[in-house]
Amino acid sequence: MSVTELAPRTTRRLVTGFGVGGGVALGVLVALERPLVGVALYALAMLASVGLQHRSDAVLYDERDRTHARSAASLTLRLFGYASAVVFPALTLAWAFGRFDWPLWSVALAFAVAALYLTYGGFRLALATRA
Repeated sequence: MSVTELAPRTTRRLVTGFGVGGGVALGVLVALERPLVGVALYALAMLASVGLQHRSDAVLYDERDRTHARSAASLTLRLFGYASAVVFPALTLAWAFGRFDWPLWSVALAFAVAALYLTYGGFRLALATRA
């Protein structure tokens, strides 16, 4: 049986879509207290992504793609940094004055952002000491 090969550009877009869609579904469904459905959708999206890449014989990613991925990661980290610098202190002040209650998922989000920056700091330190 012959399998129609998708164009590399189409495969990359689908892989990106599955990654973003799976991650968003996981986050939203956890916040809606449906974690098992979120994990199931995330797992299916990741399996579809890996399956698409595995079935392709074409070169899917080159140096330009890696450059775009690095730039996107850098901008994402910067955006979350700026948002965290404003949002978490503002919500903490609102909580201190009785104007806000931390839902359980937001506490998990705060820890996830802290872990993200601790990981970044650790890698930054490790890379700086190697140079």
